[in-house]
Amino acid sequence: MSNGHKPAAEISEAATRGRPKLAAVVLTFAMLTTYNGVIPIFSTRICQYFSLSVEQYGTMIGLGSLGQMISLVLVGLMIARFGVRRIAEYSLVGIGACFMFIGLGASLSSLKYSIAIHGFFAGLFKVAMPAFLIALYPTLKRRMVSVHLVAFSAAGIVVPFWANQLLKGSEGGGDRAFASVFFMPFLIVGCILIAGGVVLGLNRQPRLEGPQEATSGTRFVRELFEFRSLTIVALVALHASADNTLYQFLPMFMEHHFDELPLAPAWALSGHAIAYVTTRFLLSLLPEGVGQRAILTLAGPIGGLIILAMLWQRHAVSIPLLYTLASLFYAAEFPVLVSEISSRSMGQFGTILAGGFLAANAGNFALLKGTGRLVDTTNDYRLSLSVAACGFIAFGVIAAATGLGKSLPSRSKMDPE
Repeated sequence: MSNGHKPAAEISEAATRGRPKLAAVVLTFAMLTTYNGVIPIFSTRICQYFSLSVEQYGTMIGLGSLGQMISLVLVGLMIARFGVRRIAEYSLVGIGACFMFIGLGASLSSLKYSIAIHGFFAGLFKVAMPAFLIALYPTLKRRMVSVHLVAFSAAGIVVPFWANQLLKGSEGGGDRAFASVFFMPFLIVGCILIAGGVVLGLNRQPRLEGPQEATSGTRFVRELFEFRSLTIVALVALHASADNTLYQFLPMFMEHHFDELPLAPAWALSGHAIAYVTTRFLLSLLPEGVGQRAILTLAGPIGGLIILAMLWQRHAVSIPLLYTLASLFYAAEFPVLVSEISSRSMGQFGTILAGGFLAANAGNFALLKGTGRLVDTTNDYRLSLSVAACGFIAFGVIAAATGLGKSLPSRSKMDPE
């Protein structure tokens, strides 16, 4: 007679069948976590509504980077203790709670605190999310990472247009109409994310990943403070801070410098996301290592020069087009840089990448605040954003000077790790 328990093989098969549905649900919720991407579209109205200077706006946005720095230090230990699935669930609920607090508080204080705390949970989610997908499909690592990146980029295409429609709908309604279209959707999305995290936590699935070993602090410091490691960390910081600063301030630049905008800023931000999807898809089709040095040394300078041309020319209609074109080039920098890390030593991969993310968040905060201060001082977004554009040019110069992307040594000479 049956003892009422299902055989282990039957449970395992049922769990495997449920994984595509689970992955789809998690990706859907992951796309909702990008809802804070509406903030750049609302940036000018946010400054007006809360009487913020541009530097104060940049500092407020940069608080998320400071929060993320803390979580990036802790995430390895937390995943080792709780597993990627639990950290993904906790961070999903945390992000939802931050969004809900923005909506409920409807004040400058609630926005500032939520952005900072959101950065902490977003840092956890950034690491746990792809690790969770890989744990679901351990034989499809590269495909799962690609699916994760495409999902986030796809959300980045839609969110700016949604924000633009909300902003247009509030025109003529004064501060009350703006507050309604800005704060209320955060409350709704936050409730959905919290519910999603709770539902995922109730889903009965076996543990997906084995125990993980945390890197010791001594080993982390030793691996990070090698010349090549520090170079890559600096390049990650340059790329991320320049990219994020341009993205955050571009709508304000367009609205400040042009009396009439044939294409709304949403077109530029959506074009940026489309460029990232396109470039990363094309990179996935190339054999590993092909064009590595050319991309590392040329993609950033070409993209940076296009951005400089975009900032200083006088035609508003060309801004979204030139921004998208530039993004097609410098979007290649980070994936190829990640490949460069793994091609030399997988043993140091996590250390260098973690160090790069930490430096990137510090650079983000400094460049966002510094750009805002320069705008307040000069009243010139062109000059201020040109500094960020030069970050891409510096990326290529440093990569060329340090020899990144050159052919690998023979297999016998490579790091055995």
